[in-house]
This record gives sequence, C-alpha cells and structure tokens, in this order.
Amino acid sequence: MKIILLIISVFLISGCLYSFEGECVRPIIQVVSSNCYKKGEVFSSIAHYQKPYSIGKTDQQQRWKDAVSCGSKYGDQELYYINKTGKYEEFQSCMERKGYKRFWPAECGYKNSKWDKGICNE
Repeated sequence: MKIILLIISVFLISGCLYSFEGECVRPIIQVVSSNCYKKGEVFSSIAHYQKPYSIGKTDQQQRWKDAVSCGSKYGDQELYYINKTGKYEEFQSCMERKGYKRFWPAECGYKNSKWDKGICNE
C-alpha cells in the first residue's frame, strides 16, 4: 500500500518538466500555451529609473550624473555598489527626489524587441 501511495505521489508532484530549449518549467501535458520562450536579456537595474515625461527615452547621460550624485558609481549598471554598501533605500529616495520613477523588471520587459515594453532604455 505504501509503495502505491509513493508512486501516485511521484506522478502528482512531478507533473512538470524543465525545458532546456525554452529555459523554463512547463507541464508534461499542455492544454494551453505555456509562454515558455527565450525572451532575451533583461534591462540593467539603472535602466529601471525613468523620467515620467520621457519614459523609454530618458537621457542616459543625465541619469548617470544623477545616479552618481545619489551615491552610485559610474558604469555600475546593476547597482552592485549601492547594494553592497547598504545604501539602496537612500539611493532610491534620492533618485525619486530628482524626479525619477522606478519600474520593476516585469514592467520593462526584455531587450529583445518582441518582448520590449518600451518603458526602459539603456
């Protein structure tokens, strides 16, 4: 009886497979599309900061000047320095005071033009 329960449990738990082609987990039996595609590279962390009047077209040079004045290091696109020093909240507040809005990665999409939502720019 225990063996039968174990076998049933394995089938119920492992109803998904990892797709190396699409780099995601999807169900064994697909009823609808799983949206399992290689979508491309994500935008860097600094690209998530956009001016409200120029979303998707924010001046990159000015954004870097503002980021450096808020405590970041020039060229640190992923904001590792800010995270490492524990000053991310200060940095975020400073960028907001300078008029930037921070978007989440899901709001930006991917660099690949098919999945780019036109919100972030690098």
